[in-house]
Amino acid sequence: MAISKEEAVALVNAFHETTMIKKGNAAEQGRFFLHPEPRIIITHGEDVSPQTNYEIHQKLTDEKHTPVRDWEVTPLCDSPERARIVGAVFWEGRLVDSADGATIKCCVGEDWIVQRVPSGELKIALYINTFHHFLPDSAPISFK
Repeated sequence: MAISKEEAVALVNAFHETTMIKKGNAAEQGRFFLHPEPRIIITHGEDVSPQTNYEIHQKLTDEKHTPVRDWEVTPLCDSPERARIVGAVFWEGRLVDSADGATIKCCVGEDWIVQRVPSGELKIALYINTFHHFLPDSAPISFK
């Protein structure tokens, strides 16, 4: 059975919710990944671990990831069952330590390879941020 668009989008949404709304720690984020020492590959900078991703999101409150357009889901192979998910999200959140409520506003390119494991669950095999385009009125944020 091919990985459906609904399944793929549900995984994307669950990961973003865990990261931004629930403020999931590194172990909670790591459960979404196939490999034991995952990285979010940032093509224009330093890759981040789940721990670093957790620390980045602790700097923000009222976060949202809003898809800019529909996710493209492309089946890749049947054994193992894999699909590619490509899209972009508008990422927004207020800086916790800002006295004036400074907000980051950024369009983020997302490119994932997901794989079905024997239990039937989908896991992230590869997660790449292809770009971060900050809007001119965005507050700055460090990815370190």
